[in-house]
Amino acid sequence: MQKENNQTVGQWCDQWFTANRHKWNGNTEGGYRNLIYSHILPGIGSVTLSALTKQAVTDFYDSLRSQGLSARSVWCVHLLLRRCMDEAAQDQLIPYNPVRLCQEPKAEEYKTAPLRLGQLQRYLNAAEQFGVLPLIYTGLSSGLRQCELITLSWADFYVRYRYILKRQRLLTLNEKAAYLLNRLPENSSPYVFCNPKTGAPYKLHEFYYLHKKILKQARLPWVAFRDLQRQCMEVGI
Repeated sequence: MQKENNQTVGQWCDQWFTANRHKWNGNTEGGYRNLIYSHILPGIGSVTLSALTKQAVTDFYDSLRSQGLSARSVWCVHLLLRRCMDEAAQDQLIPYNPVRLCQEPKAEEYKTAPLRLGQLQRYLNAAEQFGVLPLIYTGLSSGLRQCELITLSWADFYVRYRYILKRQRLLTLNEKAAYLLNRLPENSSPYVFCNPKTGAPYKLHEFYYLHKKILKQARLPWVAFRDLQRQCMEVGI
């Protein structure tokens, strides 16, 4: 028997997040928070659970794409929405999960034209204006994954020999990265990079919005950070 069929998608997702957030680590919680409150609630949160259909979900994904959200981000929204609605169905708030009727979005990023050298330099200049050039340049030039970059500790980092060791991955630093890292002010944190607003390492969603803010400041089109990283490593910037 279906219960509370006037409850909205937004109310249910908020309830689900609040009830489960203690189970996740900081990055997972931050990522889920971003997907729910920045995308799901604004886009489809006012729809009642009883009115949620395959077409409504498909239109929601199309809307996210039209706003410029990356293919991978739409895929992440889909996986989380499906999980939330699975539990709504288990709790008999809906007779079945309509998200499972939708074709799963592809996770590949949309193809973007490589930035020119002048554009790459504008991006770096904007990062410097925001005071995050060591963070950004290290990420672009070293090959670190984003989750590795934001959790880089001084124990992983050997500036004298210009390399970073992350588990079994040995990554080299170029001269400019080593120079920027050497100039970082000393602090008591074990982490190399901390968000000045929180004093803690960046969470993935915070780093995403930082990258987005830098692109906007540099007047550049959207390009995923990992795609920008590939371009920078190819040209040796």
